[in-house]
Amino acid sequence: MDLFTNDEELNLINTKWTNWISKQTEFKRINNNTIQVLTSFTDAFDDGILFNIISDGNATYSVTDNGYTIWNLETNGINVSKKGSNRNRILNSIVKPYKFSVAPNKAIEKKKLKLDDLPQAITDFVQILINVSDIAFMNRTNTASIFTDDAHTYFSTREKEYNFFTNAITLGKTNQQYRFEFNFIPKIQEYKLTKMYNTISKSTMESIIGIYSDTFDYILENFGKGASMNVLVNGITAKEKDYISGLQSHNINVIDFQNKDDVKDAFSMVS
Repeated sequence: MDLFTNDEELNLINTKWTNWISKQTEFKRINNNTIQVLTSFTDAFDDGILFNIISDGNATYSVTDNGYTIWNLETNGINVSKKGSNRNRILNSIVKPYKFSVAPNKAIEKKKLKLDDLPQAITDFVQILINVSDIAFMNRTNTASIFTDDAHTYFSTREKEYNFFTNAITLGKTNQQYRFEFNFIPKIQEYKLTKMYNTISKSTMESIIGIYSDTFDYILENFGKGASMNVLVNGITAKEKDYISGLQSHNINVIDFQNKDDVKDAFSMVS
């Protein structure tokens, strides 16, 4: 479905999202050095996603979850800390592209940020914490392989079928950058910017809609009316179908990587 249909409806959704998200993020002073960021999103266990901004005292800052996200997973029997395990590799594949790290105390963090770096870091951190928390939804099949590696291997070994480039960066109206793992070009002037998610939860759905809203103008200006926003997921469960319907109602296409016929229909080159 074309991303750029019914502009009046899209602008209304865009306005409502911008107004909503500005009211849903709260900054709370904890002490002289620490500000807590409380978001409107919830994790896999329906706990609110929050984290801290800590002043380092030399005009730089750190953002950290103080180890809560990993602690919460492991308290619920999901070990992501074991070196060399599939879950640990998945954890690192989520954290590292954004240049965050996992500290010895299991805190997910990023240090030495300048004041101007904080808005982007906050945006990235929300994405990271949602995705790390969603490891809880992975079944054995999903955990046994790393979705990102599987997808890159699949498409890169089929160059005659798929025309694409990776890691497309878009700029939002809020001046935040968003990374799309793929940008498929099935035919001239048709661009399918695609983000990847292992699972779709309520928080993931809301986050994707926010990215769609924030990047719409940039995508239109740089890729034209033939562009669309797409989500590639690693299998679809019955529980996820309502969230996927929510995305589709916003003209965001959802493609199941496990259904290769749908993948080909969505992304392969048109002769």
